[in-house]
Amino acid sequence: MNKNISIRASFFLILIYILSSNILAQSIPLGMPFFDDALRRSQLMGLVNEDVSYMIRPVHPKLAFGIENPNGNDSLINPNDTNRHLKFADTKLLNNKIRISLLPIYTHIRRNVHHPYGWADGPMIPAKGLQHYISAGLYAKAGPLELQFRPEIVRAQNKEFQNPPFRARDIDFPERMGQDPYSKNFLGQSFAKLNFGPVTVGYSTENIWWGAGVKNSIIMSNNAPGFGHFTINSNKPIKTRSGTLEFQMVGARLKHSGFKYPLRYTAGEWPPIAADVVVDSSAPEFHSYFNGLTLVYQPKWTPGLFLGATRIVQAYGDPEKISDYFNVLYLSPKNEQLGSNTALNRNQIVSLSFRYLLKKANAEIYGEVGREDWAFDMEDFLTRPAATTAWMGGIKKLQKLTGKNKWLEIMTEVTKIQAPMDNYLQPNSTEGYSFYTNGGNQVGWTNQGQVIGAGIGPGSNMFTVGATYIDGFKTFGLHFERVSYNKDLYYGSIDYLFLGGTNPYFKDISKMYTDWGFLINYHDSYGKLFVGYNFHILRTYNFQWNYAPDGVAGEFRFPGINVWSLNFELSAVYRF
Repeated sequence: MNKNISIRASFFLILIYILSSNILAQSIPLGMPFFDDALRRSQLMGLVNEDVSYMIRPVHPKLAFGIENPNGNDSLINPNDTNRHLKFADTKLLNNKIRISLLPIYTHIRRNVHHPYGWADGPMIPAKGLQHYISAGLYAKAGPLELQFRPEIVRAQNKEFQNPPFRARDIDFPERMGQDPYSKNFLGQSFAKLNFGPVTVGYSTENIWWGAGVKNSIIMSNNAPGFGHFTINSNKPIKTRSGTLEFQMVGARLKHSGFKYPLRYTAGEWPPIAADVVVDSSAPEFHSYFNGLTLVYQPKWTPGLFLGATRIVQAYGDPEKISDYFNVLYLSPKNEQLGSNTALNRNQIVSLSFRYLLKKANAEIYGEVGREDWAFDMEDFLTRPAATTAWMGGIKKLQKLTGKNKWLEIMTEVTKIQAPMDNYLQPNSTEGYSFYTNGGNQVGWTNQGQVIGAGIGPGSNMFTVGATYIDGFKTFGLHFERVSYNKDLYYGSIDYLFLGGTNPYFKDISKMYTDWGFLINYHDSYGKLFVGYNFHILRTYNFQWNYAPDGVAGEFRFPGINVWSLNFELSAVYRF
C-alpha cells in the first residue's frame, strides 16, 4: 500500500478512537454486486421509501431508506438472509458512543480475451487479459460523525492488442494504460462526513452517480476512479410545501492519466496503426478542477415523478484557494475568464433528467439529456436545439411470480453519445465537438484517463435489453448488448475509409467498429459469501475500424477484423 494511503489510514483510525448513536449504516459502494441493485429493486417492490429518487448515489441506507445495516441481516433488502455478524464485526466503544464495523470484502475478477470490454467499474481499467480488483475496510460512527476507510487495489495483466489508427483529440483517453502490467492503489470508497439533520457535509473519495441510468449516465457515473471531493448534500428527501427536494454540490480536482500518445497513424504505413500509449513523465498530477451541482425535485401533485437538473463547470489548471472550487459554478454561460488565464479555459456540461416510479406496476421509466456547449443566443437554441447533445433512456419492470420473493425483471436502455448532425456544421469542426472532449483544456471530462460520464466514451452508442429471474439472493439473467464505438471519429477523421472525394460522409460504410453479444449472469449466496458469475459471448466487427490483413473482397465489402471471444467475470462479497 502506498505512503499516502498509509498516512490517511492512520488519520482515520486516530479519529475513530479519540471521538466520544447506536445506529450503524455504512454505505454500499456503487456497483457492488447484488447489494447495489437490491436497493433499487426494493423500491420497485414497494418495500422502502418511495420518495427517494435514486438519482443521486450513493444513497444513505439508514437516513434515506431506514435500513439499519445494508450489508447485514436487514429483512427490507435481504428477505432471505440468515447471516449473523461475528463479535468483531460490530464493536462498541465508550459506552456505546462509538461503534466500529468491519466492511465486507469485495473482489472482482475480469478476463477479456481479445480486447478491453466493460465500464462503470470505478478504478478498473480498459485492459486485455486478467484484471483483479479488491476492496475492504472499516466504518465508524460517533454522534453525527461518520467515517469510512475502504481502499481499493487494482492489478491487471494489461496485455497488448492492436492499436487504433486514430485517437480522439482534446481528451485524455488512452485505450490502454501503457505497455506494462498495471498495478495501482486507491483511497477508494472512503469518507469523513458530518450529518446535520437532512444535510451532510464532508470530504470523500467515493464514486458518485448522478442521473437515473442503470448502464450509463451522461455526466456523472462510477466509470472512472473516484476523485477526492468536498461535498454538501441531502442525505434523504427534504420535504417542502410543494414536494420533496434532493441535492448535492461537490468541488474536486481531476487527475491526468500520466500517459501520452499520437492521435493518428504515420502517413504511408499499412495497416494504419498509431504508435503506442507511453508514460508521460512531464504530465501534471492534476489537470483541472470543477464544481458541480445537481438538484432533484418531486412535485407533490405527481408522486413518483422525479425531475433532475445538473450543471458542471470545469476549469483547466489549479485552484488558488478552496473557494475557487465553488466560484466556478456561478459564472455565466459565456464570456468570463478564470484566474490569470487570458484565454477561455473552462468547459461546462448541463443535463436534464427524470425518473418516473410507477408504484402499482412495480416499474420505472427514466431518461437524461445533456448539452456541452451553450447556445450563443435564443435563435441559436431554437434553430439548433440538438447541437452538442447526448442522451439516454430506459425502462425497468418487475413482475411478481408465484412463490415467496420470486420476481422477473425486464429492462432495456439506450445511450446515444454520438454527435448530432448539427455538431459537424460548427466552424472549424472535424470531429463535430464530440461529447466529453474539449479543445480549451484538451483533457476533456475525464479522471485518470477514463470518462467520468458514460463509459462507452465519446461518439459511441449502446443498446441493451434483457431479463433477470430473482429468487431472494439468487438471480439469473440473460442480456443482449450492442455498442458502436466513436462514430464521431469514424465520420470526422478516418481518411483511409474515404470512398472518393473529401466529403466525410462518403465512407466505407461496412467498417463501423461494433461489439455485440449476450451476457449470461448468475448470482447466489453461500452463507456469508456472495458470488456472481458473468459470461459474455462477444462478437466484434471491424475492430479498430480496420481491414482484415488476409481478407478477400466480397460482393459488398472487403472484410474487417471480425472475431468471436468469450469474456468472463467473477465477483464475490464476503460479510463478517
